[in-house]
Amino acid sequence: MATKDDSLDPALLELAKKSLKKKRDAKEFLIVTLAVNAILVGIWWFTTPTGYFWPMWVLFGMGIGVMFAYLDAYTVIGAKPITDEDIRAEAEKMRKRP
Repeated sequence: MATKDDSLDPALLELAKKSLKKKRDAKEFLIVTLAVNAILVGIWWFTTPTGYFWPMWVLFGMGIGVMFAYLDAYTVIGAKPITDEDIRAEAEKMRKRP
């Protein structure tokens, strides 16, 4: 049962929502990647099983995408949000440039 907790900061709740969406998207991307690659390997198997394994390029490319999706969702790569303080500090740096 979901209950509303008014003691949580709305900004924190928004960050939690974005984090959950990233995790769900990473899992969905993994499932799509597995399905696409299974189809391509099946096509390769039934057409030229002893020939050049061309699906490796798709496996490799989509694997890189899955890796970055999981790194973004489950590590600190995408964890730090941009704060107002970060924006002010960057604006101050830009103002001081000649």
